[in-house]
Amino acid sequence: MGILLAIHVLVTVFLILIVLIQKTEGGSSLFASGGGGSMFNARGTSNMLTKATWVLASMFLLNCIAMAAIDSSRQQNAETIIDNSDKSAEEPQQTQPQAPVEGEEAE
Repeated sequence: MGILLAIHVLVTVFLILIVLIQKTEGGSSLFASGGGGSMFNARGTSNMLTKATWVLASMFLLNCIAMAAIDSSRQQNAETIIDNSDKSAEEPQQTQPQAPVEGEEAE
């Protein structure tokens, strides 16, 4: 579970960074400026960042599902405070029988 949590934190940080780098509708991205025909022009960067966003988002969701499945299998056998209080309420309380009062019949 610790490895999955570390991967989850890294994927989350990279996903945040990729989203912040991407070009907004009205402006430009952090690294992409106009001009040039290379992969790092506005269009090439946009395509690359879009693919990276999809990959990281998919990794994020799959990691969430995996961690939830592992945690739920661990929690099936665990007892909670509520479970313990329910059991103690159902168990008969062991008290000493009271001595009959004079004048009353004993059962």
